Amino acid sequence: MNFIGRKEELSELNKRFGSGRFEMGVVYGSRRIGKTSLLKKFIEGKPSFYFQAKESSELDNRTAFSAEINRLLGVPYTFIYPTYSDGFDALLKYADGKPFVIVIDEIAFIAQSDRGFLSELQFNIDHKFKDADIKLILSGSTISFMKNILKNKRGPLFQRSTFQMNIRKLLYSDALAFLDGAPKDDKVKYLAVFGEHPFYLEMIDKSKSFDENISSLLFSRFGNLVDAPDKVLPSASKDQNTYNTILKAIAHRRRTNKEIADYIGKESNYVAAYLPRLMDNEIIERRESFNRNQKMNYYEISDNLIRFWYRFVFDNKEEILLDMGTLIYRESYDDINLFVSTAFEDVAISYLTEKNVKGELGYGYEIIRGYKADNSKLGRSVELDGLARGIGKAGNRLLIVECKYRAKKLSLAVLEHVRESASIFPADYYDIYLFSKSGFADDILALNDPLVHLIPVDDML
Repeated sequence: MNFIGRKEELSELNKRFGSGRFEMGVVYGSRRIGKTSLLKKFIEGKPSFYFQAKESSELDNRTAFSAEINRLLGVPYTFIYPTYSDGFDALLKYADGKPFVIVIDEIAFIAQSDRGFLSELQFNIDHKFKDADIKLILSGSTISFMKNILKNKRGPLFQRSTFQMNIRKLLYSDALAFLDGAPKDDKVKYLAVFGEHPFYLEMIDKSKSFDENISSLLFSRFGNLVDAPDKVLPSASKDQNTYNTILKAIAHRRRTNKEIADYIGKESNYVAAYLPRLMDNEIIERRESFNRNQKMNYYEISDNLIRFWYRFVFDNKEEILLDMGTLIYRESYDDINLFVSTAFEDVAISYLTEKNVKGELGYGYEIIRGYKADNSKLGRSVELDGLARGIGKAGNRLLIVECKYRAKKLSLAVLEHVRESASIFPADYYDIYLFSKSGFADDILALNDPLVHLIPVDDML
């Protein structure tokens, strides 16, 4: 498949390549998010050395490291460098003073098997690389480990980096590009379930329907995503059962500390001890409420597909592997449609977020967040799918998002309800973005209000 997206990341990497000085980049992100594809695209046509470590012994990794150097140098025999430093010396000699990229992918695997490796790397940076036009890129999927390289003041690589890059999900428009050729009606469904994750989007067979793809990928014993967490989440720990039950609770929309604790039958303090590791590895994220009220903050699984997996596959995996997936999918069909309709909010916010970042909304806004309050001064609960205050001179503006993924057209009554809900937040101007699967009723189409933006699914595609 052609390389899609990551234009800003590639531009930054190319800028660093042409800086004329030593650079050390720390590139990290969840497994299968596209780090390796990005780095390999970046080094295309450039003098470079790429090595991907394995979860293996020190000797195995150093042997593989040596083999890659031998291949680059054209050495016709197998030679194992006594130390990594010896290998780096060979690469420096090969670079011959010219710009040269050294990529060490999944660096945590080397550090785990060779406790002195990071200190050895520090020595090479301080005494060899810094005086050369070397671009050293350290990449990894163990996000907590990679962040530790940057933040641990006692760590050997602290303050050695010249830039960092957290590889997240694709831009909305780039994710959409993966779906070229898929039926139009299915595209939003795919984004709702798979999010903007290239690893999942590449698996879609565009000659099949949405139902056929979901069934074959997740509800078949031969499905490539029936074990999705094993493919994209960090390696299992001794507490994996606890993490699984917490993720299952969040997938079932128990999203505050207390709700999670009640769901799994534990005390809130017990749950609170496990949440930081899930956040450090960006498996879950803590979403702040619009008004920064700590009591209204909640947790969400960062990855749409993992959220779907823990909702529909986790408890049924054994039966799916016994070839009962078709039956389970059929019985889950209505709930899956409900999941898609709820996740339509995420799709709409991704669409708006990209436009906001690119300055295409007319005004700049803060991060777009959902808002929910059981009690309000209106005497009823208030729930808004998206809410954001304007930035700078637009501080007197409020962006409001409402999404309807249903067969009925969105009408003026919905708009009036949204306006009333938004009124609890004072602002001079309310920019209201309405998203509808089935279009809009005549009464709202007749409305001539520049602050009301009607966005049918076709416009999103």
